[in-house]
Amino acid sequence: MTAKERAEKAKKYLQQIKKLDQRLRRELRNLDKLRSSAEYHSPNFEGGCGIGSGDKLSESVSRIIEQEERVQQLTDTYTRKYVEIEQAIKSVGNDYQEEVLELRYLHYKQWEEIARTMNYSLDNVYKLHGKALQKITLNYSNQL
Repeated sequence: MTAKERAEKAKKYLQQIKKLDQRLRRELRNLDKLRSSAEYHSPNFEGGCGIGSGDKLSESVSRIIEQEERVQQLTDTYTRKYVEIEQAIKSVGNDYQEEVLELRYLHYKQWEEIARTMNYSLDNVYKLHGKALQKITLNYSNQL
C-alpha cells in the first residue's frame, strides 16, 4: 500500500465522526417532527373524541419511543467514536499537526478557516495535515 493510499484510509477513518454527527442530527430532526405531530391536535367539530383517536395516539407514542431509542443508540455510538478519534489525533505527538486534525475532523472547519485560525498558509496546513495522516496510519494501522 502506498503512502497516498494509507493517508486516504486515515482520512476516511477520521471522517467517520462527521458522518455519524450528520446521521444523529437527521434522527434528532425526525424525533422532533414526530413529537410535534403528536402534540398537534386538530379541532374536532363533531363533538366527540373521534373514532380511533386513542389508537393514533398510542401509535404516535410508540413511534416516538422507537425513535428515541434509535437516537440514544446513535448518540452512544457517536460518543465512543468521538473519543476514539480524539485519542487517535492526540497520538500524533505534534501540537500543530494535532490542531489541524482537530479543526478539520472534530470541528469540521474548511481548509481556509484552519489556515486563518493557525495563522499559516494553506500550503503549510496541507503539509501538516499530510504528515499527521501518516502518523495516524502508523499508530492506528490495525483499525484503518
